[in-house]
Amino acid sequence: MVAYLDCSVLLRYVLLGDTGLRHAMNFPTLVSSELLEIECRRTISRCRLQNELDDTGVVQALLRLDETFEMMDLVEMDAGIKRRAMGSFPVVIKTLDALHLATALALAEQEDQASIQVFSYDKAMNLCARALGFGAPLLV
Repeated sequence: MVAYLDCSVLLRYVLLGDTGLRHAMNFPTLVSSELLEIECRRTISRCRLQNELDDTGVVQALLRLDETFEMMDLVEMDAGIKRRAMGSFPVVIKTLDALHLATALALAEQEDQASIQVFSYDKAMNLCARALGFGAPLLV
């Protein structure tokens, strides 16, 4: 079983201590696109610049982020992933979500697609993941 994370789940854990990530951490494999690190580090930086995080909060967020990345595999976005993200999806999704789901589809070429669970708090991404044949445990 593979847990694929998008930034909504990781950022809620890193910034707010949300427990949604714990469910994903029970999976033997935790994976995402290399895009995840960019999204998370930019968000932490933006929160600091907008005074939403003080110095202590930034340090705590970065420590949580680094600890999580040590347990994860980040997939490089190759030309095939980028091409797939430019294509059509069964549900209207944003560009970064398309890149994440294109990465999950690339993983599905190596893993049983049904064993990949996409963890996101974004409803459209969850619906699209389900439509593509992935599990979406956080879809309400």
